[in-house]
Amino acid sequence: MERLEHRLKAVSLGLSLAAGWALLALAIWIVVNVVLRKFFSISFQGVDEYGGYCLAVVATIGFAQAAFDRAHVRIDVVTRLLPLPLRAIFDVIALAALSFMAWTIAFRSLNVAMTSFGMGALATSPLRTPLVVPQGIWAAALFWFCAVLAFQMLYALVAIMRRDWLGIGERLGVPEIDQEVEQELQAARFRMGLSAKDEKGAHS
Repeated sequence: MERLEHRLKAVSLGLSLAAGWALLALAIWIVVNVVLRKFFSISFQGVDEYGGYCLAVVATIGFAQAAFDRAHVRIDVVTRLLPLPLRAIFDVIALAALSFMAWTIAFRSLNVAMTSFGMGALATSPLRTPLVVPQGIWAAALFWFCAVLAFQMLYALVAIMRRDWLGIGERLGVPEIDQEVEQELQAARFRMGLSAKDEKGAHS
């Protein structure tokens, strides 16, 4: 389970990095288009159209990474007061509800893409983009999110059988404040290219 989780996280991180580069490229494209339109009366076609496609796919890719980071919003005012086993059960129920919604949306998105493919639907813009392309990528990103949730659901079921309530809380529950702070510090170290060992060496 841990090896599979590590591989899934690696793929998710790679997709997230690619999504980040795509956003950066989109931002540069928009800036260049604005400057050319302002000073040279030249404008690229498709900035708004492909920008919308990019944002839809990037946001969907982020869903999976947010699941690993336990960043999806949950109201835990009441559940924090419950005993650990009950809190873990509610974490699993929340995961099941999210999984149900994710799979529903994913299959609907696939149906939309297949309908566009069958009709040969094109965008109404001058570029006449085949809609199945952005819709298909969007659907694939949604199914990746579903795959991550399916793995987490499998982990939850195994943990329930083992009565590993603490493990469910640590992997699937809402992170505590100190855990969120530690996650942010780790993310900052990663962005700066520093490991905890490097940081200690720098202080020494």
